[in-house]
Amino acid sequence: MKEEFVLALLGTGGVFALNPDDIEGRRMTPAEAVAIFSHFGAFWQYEGDPCATNPHALLKSGLHSNGFIVCKDFLKYPKICELFAHEMLKTLIEKLSAKDFEKIGVVASSAYSAINLGWEIARLLSARGLKGMEYVPVEKDEKGNPTKIRGGIDPNKIVLVINELMTTGTGSTWETKRAVLNCNGDYPPPKIIEPAFVLVHRSKDLVLADGSAVQPVFHFDIANFKPEECPYCKAGSQAIKPKIGNNWQLLHRILV
Repeated sequence: MKEEFVLALLGTGGVFALNPDDIEGRRMTPAEAVAIFSHFGAFWQYEGDPCATNPHALLKSGLHSNGFIVCKDFLKYPKICELFAHEMLKTLIEKLSAKDFEKIGVVASSAYSAINLGWEIARLLSARGLKGMEYVPVEKDEKGNPTKIRGGIDPNKIVLVINELMTTGTGSTWETKRAVLNCNGDYPPPKIIEPAFVLVHRSKDLVLADGSAVQPVFHFDIANFKPEECPYCKAGSQAIKPKIGNNWQLLHRILV
């Protein structure tokens, strides 16, 4: 099914009628992805020039931004998660050598939004004949960072690190990789396939804190700013946390 037909289907509310086979033989386009995100109210981007009347986003990292994507709002639906897992699988096949692809024995992803995606990727890899495939969630610590892996990981296993969203090279994708490397304590760590793969990349960083590469499925030109350098603040725009109270409606200018 071509992009125009998919967009027409999505425009009539047929998001749950879309199947991975409808996008077989090609990659889902960013326009199709945004249409799906928007159906679930999971996508926002600042319209027009910075101004005092329109707020902008305050991220968990403390950075300010002119866009926001809430992956948990669409990945919580198994059918939609399956769609995007198939798109990530296409990227894995395209970007990894056949030898590295066949070595994958564990998929690791961070809690909470990437758990469904990680499980579905592991299921698809298992269905392709990668025997003994495991899925390992990286749980959050008391500070809300993904650092905990219960029981460690067999050091003879090769781990694929994935995430649903990447904003900075020091964020949850890096923390997930570091958790895998540290999960066995004083015993040898498992090996990790590089690059790490992320579903949505909304950053200028294409490397993690250790200098290793990241491969996105979808990239969006959404900018992040330090508060003191934010052009939206300088224009009088207020920085607000997108999913607190009525802030999501304020960003979409549904409430004025």
